[in-house]
Amino acid sequence: MTIQLERSGVTAADGVRLNVEVAGPADAPVTVLLVHGWTCSTRSWHNQVEGLPQILGQDAVRVVTYDHRGHGRSDAAPAGSTRLDQLADDLVTVLDEVVGDGPVVYAGHSMGGMTLMAAAEQYPELFGSRIRAAALVSTTSGHLTEGALGIPERFDPAAARIAPRILNRVGLRADRHAEAAGRARRAARLAANLQRPALRQVVFGKKPDPAEVDLFMADLAVVPGPSYGGFFETMLEHDRGHTLKVLDQLPVEIMHGTRDRLLPPRHANRIAAQLPTARLWIYPGAGHMLMQERPRDVTHRLASLARKVS
Repeated sequence: MTIQLERSGVTAADGVRLNVEVAGPADAPVTVLLVHGWTCSTRSWHNQVEGLPQILGQDAVRVVTYDHRGHGRSDAAPAGSTRLDQLADDLVTVLDEVVGDGPVVYAGHSMGGMTLMAAAEQYPELFGSRIRAAALVSTTSGHLTEGALGIPERFDPAAARIAPRILNRVGLRADRHAEAAGRARRAARLAANLQRPALRQVVFGKKPDPAEVDLFMADLAVVPGPSYGGFFETMLEHDRGHTLKVLDQLPVEIMHGTRDRLLPPRHANRIAAQLPTARLWIYPGAGHMLMQERPRDVTHRLASLARKVS
């Protein structure tokens, strides 16, 4: 089955152009909205973009995905806009301009899941009326640094203080160097390739597909330094477990890998405790990029949600 993908864009209230990609008819009975994580792009969902129409039927589902500002093909994030509440505003723009009024299954990976929680805080009226179901993939409701990156718990407070400063300095220095040399993307790709073995171990679980690792590395290489550090800082401040009550009347699937080193499984367990009506799925051996490492499982979970709301 050949999936026809249409690429367009929408303009956020502050003028930032967001890349949007759509597969499926506008009159499909349900839309699955796929929202990617930090340093990723729409491409991280390519298995689901291809797989959902194959499972549900090309006319039975519309799949929409978009790049966050400062990621992928979207415009860079202006100073002061690398915030989760801004991403919630961008989400509403995509819902209004592209998705329309039909039922929506929202799937958020990592920062995409945090975006959903920020939207639940700012726009609770969306839930039940437009967003009818949700999948929270490798994400957290807060306390991001707890056990992250394999750092022992006793060092977590220090990591939370130091990490954003280091990331911002590295990002700004890389940007200045790239501007001076006129080789921003080449420099970023070189840095990413040098870090590949360590990043692969941190981001992926056991025996990942090398093509999926390549895709992640390519997306990471083009994220501007200010977006890299700025969004990391806003995720450190994220603490929205209280917003999950907005989702308690919706079908919700929580999915997480046992070898997620960026966000250990305790984050999924916390969400499940805060949202006891949700179903929790834990995947042995999988890392942080669950939709790329366990594509069939994630796609079938999303298809199940789509059937429920359509």
